[in-house]
Amino acid sequence: MRGLIFILLLSTLGLQSQKRFINSVHIDLFGNQIDGDGFGGYNYPGIQGGLGTLYRLERKRGTVGFEMNYAQKGARKWPRPTKGDDRSFLDQLNYVEVPLFFIFDSWGIPFEFGPTFSYLITFKSKEYGIEVEPNQDFREFEMGLMFGINYKISEKVYFKFRITNSITPIYQANPIVLPSWLAGGWHRGAGLNLTYYFNNPSFKSEGLPPVLNE
Repeated sequence: MRGLIFILLLSTLGLQSQKRFINSVHIDLFGNQIDGDGFGGYNYPGIQGGLGTLYRLERKRGTVGFEMNYAQKGARKWPRPTKGDDRSFLDQLNYVEVPLFFIFDSWGIPFEFGPTFSYLITFKSKEYGIEVEPNQDFREFEMGLMFGINYKISEKVYFKFRITNSITPIYQANPIVLPSWLAGGWHRGAGLNLTYYFNNPSFKSEGLPPVLNE
């Protein structure tokens, strides 16, 4: 995993001189929840951010890209004393996440879609504000899907709305109906992204990816 991160970092920082590549930096604010924990609502706010690279496909209306991100995920339950519910808990999971995606703008609004691959680096759980041992055996790796809509603010700045959902369970669970490799909880998130592209003005004459054209 460290080797993959190193390669992605070199690629993101080193491809700036290539005509068909355009690099970026971004930050996200996500609302998160864990499906399967018995509580609903995107009650855990998480910060995400990192570096990205886009590549314009030859003779095709579309762009492929990848990112290397730090991603905070998890779930939270707030106490509701007015309803006789004093319980509170927090599951906080921090990942290195690599989205791979395709961007297309056939309708004039750039959409993005693709898989995400995440590696768990740290986690902690709290109940009633006190750190405790997690109730779940969280898995080291997670695979998910991402969908986003892009809105152009300027030539170099884009505002995005993204939703994500894991397609592999994030913790071990006793299989009842599903097989063991599918039994467990799933991350779900929705949030806002602000991206700055380090594009070279000469890219315009070469033909920018559709998402970066005027």
